[in-house]
Amino acid sequence: MLLTDMTWPDFAARAQTTRVILPIGAIEPHGPHLPLGSDTMISDHFASRLAADIDAVIAPSIGYGVATPPQRLGGDFPGVVAISGSTFTQLVTEVLTSLTEHGVRQHIIVNSAIDNISFLCEAARVVTTVFPGTRIMIVNWWDVVGEGFRNSLARETGVARSDDHHAGMVESSLIMHIAPDATQPELAESDSTGLGPRRFLYHMFPVPADAATPSGIVYTARQASADIGGRVADQVAREMAAAVRLEFDTSSARV
Repeated sequence: MLLTDMTWPDFAARAQTTRVILPIGAIEPHGPHLPLGSDTMISDHFASRLAADIDAVIAPSIGYGVATPPQRLGGDFPGVVAISGSTFTQLVTEVLTSLTEHGVRQHIIVNSAIDNISFLCEAARVVTTVFPGTRIMIVNWWDVVGEGFRNSLARETGVARSDDHHAGMVESSLIMHIAPDATQPELAESDSTGLGPRRFLYHMFPVPADAATPSGIVYTARQASADIGGRVADQVAREMAAAVRLEFDTSSARV
């Protein structure tokens, strides 16, 4: 059930006994083949599937996230619509606070943008300190997909795990499955030179020329498909629901 579809008496009757799912995403480039809102689309998808599994309420998603460092995006491209870390933390904190003030004590944040994580943790720390008895779970879809599943997929497709991160095969496949009309798979290998950009774990501003790409493809989307996306989505949905049941002991969950 969507929070926005409920009347206030409906919400008041369920607030103290239900869990609220808050999807979190970002607006940023994902190569030339995926939409700017890919992260939010993924969070919305898994929030919907999770709510069906555990009978929870879905709050409106927060589609603005913290800016991803440009080297992870393959350079500085138009389409990064971000808010500062302090603003993001405050926004999430106030949304969680408002829900908690109305009686909600179990929150599940479904996140799909890696640079949001530390700020989400800070918001959760603040809210659980101010409201004892409140529990907040932050779950990123890639954390519950399972190492065995990812390793098996890498062997099957020949795409190494080290080449499969932001806008790579798995994420591209998810969007091809979730929102096929928003993808342009024919552009997924437009930067394929055989060498690729230089990769490093520290950050440099501005991005060094050899770490930038013509169109933002840092990791290969080779072999991406809607079929793989469907398999990944099913795996994540199962494991995410299992993790929530473990942490919240959701006796009302459907198996």
